Amino acid sequence: MSAVFRLSAATVLDLVGDDATAILNNLTTNDVKSLQTGCGCETFLTDVRGKMVAHVVAFRTPEGYRLIGADGQADAITAHADRYTIREDATPVDRSSEYTVFVLAPDAPVTLREETDWGESNAVCYDVDWLGDQTRVLITETPGAIEQVIRSTGETAADDDEFHHARTLAGYPWFGVDLSEKNLPQEASRIKQSISFTKGCYLGQETVARLDALGQVQKQLVRWQTLGSIPAAGSEVSADGKVVGRLTSVAQTGDDTAVAIGIARRSHFDPGAVAQGDGFAATVI
Repeated sequence: MSAVFRLSAATVLDLVGDDATAILNNLTTNDVKSLQTGCGCETFLTDVRGKMVAHVVAFRTPEGYRLIGADGQADAITAHADRYTIREDATPVDRSSEYTVFVLAPDAPVTLREETDWGESNAVCYDVDWLGDQTRVLITETPGAIEQVIRSTGETAADDDEFHHARTLAGYPWFGVDLSEKNLPQEASRIKQSISFTKGCYLGQETVARLDALGQVQKQLVRWQTLGSIPAAGSEVSADGKVVGRLTSVAQTGDDTAVAIGIARRSHFDPGAVAQGDGFAATVI
């Protein structure tokens, strides 16, 4: 299985200016204000209803913040930040088309993960958990130089399909695939990683806090194990004649087995809950 991946596209957006901290902190679920330069945290940008605008990892930079995540989010983030920036000095700059993004899995060769000075190859390295703890993301304007380093260790950078296979096995949701602007942050099952309940007010905070207090989210992402025919992404699963879930990302693990990420109703939040699809059985894991 591959341990190094080259993404065809990703969101890389810088929010810069003297007031970047105030603006981002007012629009996001996690405590970005407390980050030190070079450090990052997973977070959701939310609208006034508490629904998702974007899902990114935000890193503090000397000029502001760098937001990294699934591709296609930059326009929504830019419009959202501009809408709530009046006189403040905070400018979103979409850098997505300028950079190529590589992902190093936790089991990538030590020579790549620990012993390479990526700055010498014109790349910046960031820690995320897309494929598990200690996943690393390389962002560069010169992808050929990175490819050369990777090949020198005997590795080959795999493509998007293999990345999403690994991401699904790791259980990490991808905005635009598993999540969208229709979801509330708690529905992503990333509360500990992405939501601060002590940071103070932000746009949509009332909805997020109320759901936390009442514990009444009606659907959320879970991990499924399937047995039988390999389901396609988008397949529904049912129990007692009712649809109780939908698989959004599927990674085949054997001739008749797969691991999936998918939305589930409250009746199927807990591990061990079972459902049936078209030609397959599904169990929450």
